[in-house]
Order: sequence, then C-alpha cells, then structure tokens
Amino acid sequence: MRLSFVAATLAFGCTLGVWLTASAGQTSPAGKAVTFNAEWRLRYEDRACTDFCLANQKDPQDELSRIRLNFTATTSPNTKLVARLQHSYRRNRLNGSADTQEKSGFGQLYLDTAWGRTSLRLGRQEMGYGDYRLLILSNWDNIGYTWDAVRLGFKSSSWQADLLYGRPGMFPTSTTHPVLYGIYATYKPTSRWQSDVYLLRKEVIASGTQQRVWAIGARPVVQLGKGAKLTAEAVIQSGEVGAKDLKAWGYWARLEYPLDRSGKAKLILQRDFASGGDPDDTTLHTFDQFFGTTFAQCSRMGLQGWRNMSTWRIGVSGSASWRWQYTADIHLNRLADSRDYWYGGGGSPMKGVDGKSLRDPTGAAGTEVGTEINFTLNYSLTSDLQLSAGYGRFIPGRFVRETNSGFDDRTEWFYLQTTRKF
Repeated sequence: MRLSFVAATLAFGCTLGVWLTASAGQTSPAGKAVTFNAEWRLRYEDRACTDFCLANQKDPQDELSRIRLNFTATTSPNTKLVARLQHSYRRNRLNGSADTQEKSGFGQLYLDTAWGRTSLRLGRQEMGYGDYRLLILSNWDNIGYTWDAVRLGFKSSSWQADLLYGRPGMFPTSTTHPVLYGIYATYKPTSRWQSDVYLLRKEVIASGTQQRVWAIGARPVVQLGKGAKLTAEAVIQSGEVGAKDLKAWGYWARLEYPLDRSGKAKLILQRDFASGGDPDDTTLHTFDQFFGTTFAQCSRMGLQGWRNMSTWRIGVSGSASWRWQYTADIHLNRLADSRDYWYGGGGSPMKGVDGKSLRDPTGAAGTEVGTEINFTLNYSLTSDLQLSAGYGRFIPGRFVRETNSGFDDRTEWFYLQTTRKF
C-alpha cells in the first residue's frame, strides 16, 4: 500500500477542513444569473490478488484525483446553460511499475429549456434512469459517464417521458460508433407506487463486431407501509450481435425494510438474475447490460456485472447521525449458465492467471463463482467535507478454481477517499 498517498489523502481532508471552512457553500446568490461551485476528490484504492493467485503478486494500487468546476448561467426562468469543466488524474502502480493517465475537458455542457409541459436538454449531459442498470450515472468512476445527446421531455401531473438520442461524450473507455436512443417514461398515480417503462436501442461496434440490441423493460416501485419498499425491474432483449441473433432477459428485485422507527437503518434483501448461454450457439442468450452498472448493487469490488448471473444480496445500511453513514453487504454469486463466461462489473469476462478469460465450455466447472463481503463508512466533517473508506473480500468458489488452473486465492480491496465541495 502506498502509505504516502494515504497520508496525503487524510492530510488533504483535514487541512482543507481548516483552510476552507470560511468558503464553504460560497456559490453565487440564488438571484444571480451565474452560479459557480466546485469539487475536489482524492481516492486511494488497493487491490490484492486480482488474478486469484497469491504467488503472482498481482496487487495494483490506484491514486486518483478529480477536480470539477460547475457553472450555471440562467438566462430566463425556464432556460439555463450548464457547464462542467473536469480534470481527472489516475496513477496505477503494479509490481514496481507505474502508469499515469490524465483526462481534461467538458464533462457537461448543455442547454436546458422548457415551455409549458415540454422540455429540451441539448448538449453534453448525464443520462441516468432508475437504478442505472442499463444507463449509468456513476459518481464513483473517476471520469464519469456523459453523453452528447438530445432529450425531449413531456410531463403531466402523473407521468413524464423522455425521448432521447445520444453518443458517448466523456467516457472512461471508448467503443466504435456507439449510438443510444429510445424512450423512458415514469407513471406515478399515487405517492405509494410508481412504475418506469422504457424502450431502448443500442448500436455499437465492439471488438470488430456490430451489435444492434433492443431492450424493453419495466421498473415498479411500491411503498409497502411501515417504511418498507419493494423495487423490481424486468428486461427483455432482442437483436443481433454480428451474424447471430440475441434473445436475452434479466430481472432483479430488492426489499428494503426498516430496522428502527426512524427508518435510518434498513435491512436489504435482493435477488438478481441475467441470462447467459453458450457463446458458440447460433442464437446468443447472454444479457447485455448496455451502458449500465451493478456497482454497490451486486459488487463493490467490480467483480460482477449484470450478465450471466444469478445472485443474492443481504445487507444493512443506515446513518447513526447526519455525520455517519454505513453499509455492510454479503453477495452470493453464481452463474446463470455454466457454459458461459463470468462477467465483471464493466460487462467484460473476468480474467485469471496469464490473462485468461474464465470459462468452461463444457459446463463441468459448475456455477459457483464465490462470495463477496464488503463494508463502507462515510463521515462528514462539515456539510462540504466528507471522508469515506471501504473494504471488500471475495472468496472464490468452485468455478474459479476449476477454470483458473486450480488457483482460487481470495482477493481483497480497500479504499480511502476525501471529497471537498466549495
């Protein structure tokens, strides 16, 4: 572990807490035409045994920094221009070598206007809906995900809908000629329940293969009383991947139940499924997670994507006060189809020793991927200065051992992060 960067992260948080307390929240007054705020975030991440073989000592460390400058210019009560300048820095260390990556530019730059019950957002923007399973809105990622897009919105007293079309703007990785379009609508007749329905189309060339996929889905949310809430989502997909047809499906459901009268502590029970299949079949059945994420839902360590998976999550989350928040989760991960790959959080196959993608074409290795346990703790020194830390451990199962040349050593993950807003 790079103790120098950990110490710098802690020093950064504590020092800024003293230096910048007087400047906290100093955005322009509400009545001004132009407002400004900024955020500076530092994070250190340490991973051990990422190929599940201790002897290889594949233990990367990341030192991350991200600065965001946010501007909003209001030209009328219904029109505003939003801009976000961003600089991201990442230094990765592995076995004595280091690699540095930097990316700067406009994370967001869009025009927002409305007339009556119609709205228009045009330009580089974030696009996230529901629980971000198909369209990511991840603040965790050091670069983030924004789109060069147009969104035309319509709303009434009980529903709203967005027609959308976009291409990736600022993404951590790039693909060839990606396009996303469709409609996303929310119907909320009462305060006790609502439902999202959507139809999305993805077109992209990945690894030289053209992908054209439709996804139709629904996401109901029901307030059950006494603070309990049930959220679910089901998706059916159809399309083409190269010369093959794709027919896939996925669903998940989460029950949140309060453990005290205040509702600040909750028990979480969650079930996730995404279809898989033999990649060599003439018709593919591996679910496509589009541009989504399962971070914090199925894995905080980035070890499980919403593809060829059948998992359970048991967890608790809560806040002891406005300063303290915590989470603790257990993820029991299996494959939906034993002949398919194990897919990580980014949607690509997980790799073991020698960079080999983990799969058993015969299915003899079974479906038991493993168990992940993770914890996070957040502390707010002020409303504008937060510290957070987390730890995760993954215990591989039979599938990993039998597809990874017999290696099934546990992998661990730790992070420490400081965020300052001003």
